[in-house]
Amino acid sequence: MRRAVMVAVSVAVALVLGGPALVLGQISFPKGVYYAALGDSVAAGEGALPVTNGYTYQLYERGVFGQKTSTHFNNAAVRGTRSWDVRDHQVPQLLCAEPALRPTVVTITTGAGDFLRGDPNIPGIAGRIADAVHRLLNNDTLVASPVLDPVTSVPCRRLSNVTILVSNYYRIPHPEPVIQAQLDAALAGFDQALRFALQLVPVPPGSRVAVVDLYTPSIDQRGLLLIERRLGFSGPFDFDIHPTNRGHSWIAQQFEAVWKGLQ
Repeated sequence: MRRAVMVAVSVAVALVLGGPALVLGQISFPKGVYYAALGDSVAAGEGALPVTNGYTYQLYERGVFGQKTSTHFNNAAVRGTRSWDVRDHQVPQLLCAEPALRPTVVTITTGAGDFLRGDPNIPGIAGRIADAVHRLLNNDTLVASPVLDPVTSVPCRRLSNVTILVSNYYRIPHPEPVIQAQLDAALAGFDQALRFALQLVPVPPGSRVAVVDLYTPSIDQRGLLLIERRLGFSGPFDFDIHPTNRGHSWIAQQFEAVWKGLQ
């Protein structure tokens, strides 16, 4: 009994003395990289289990843009987001915030929610994404209707020395040939329209914009999407387009390859 009491006392003392030491042992490193993710449910991690295995989180966890100890990370992506939401809500929030270190890398995945919910104007969708990138890069100089600070009504500062990576979408393997053809036409058309629209965005010196192609390399891939898994397909118009864990890892690899190609 006496020995049990002594052990309990020893454990209590260790917790009291060791607890603060563990907390105080964490170091705040200086940050030189700020990675911000914008977009829809794919960028938010939908389909991954847990969602923090989504591709944006993997890019941060693996230190693709910089070591974790020197990188700020913020994922502003929201499930159900369409191109309007990124341009009119996520971009203003990112621009008008004024942390000491502003974003140095931004990834954007959006647009599928528009045409999958009935918007047939693929060039218009791509144009809104290009407008979002234009505001990020040129808000206080070349934008006709800039994002204004809600207090001062002055245009919020554009980002400088930033790399913006914008992705298209992977192929969706639908079992119905007619719907498969429609999806392929929409996804291929979106890829072409996005590339064209982004070419028209003025990119200031020191900044870069690149397209991450998910569509072309995914054509012969299998196992990337939940539509191919149990309960991922319930009918011709009821299917899950989100990536699996493997799919999110694959997407992260495509982003990483483009990033490395820019270095």
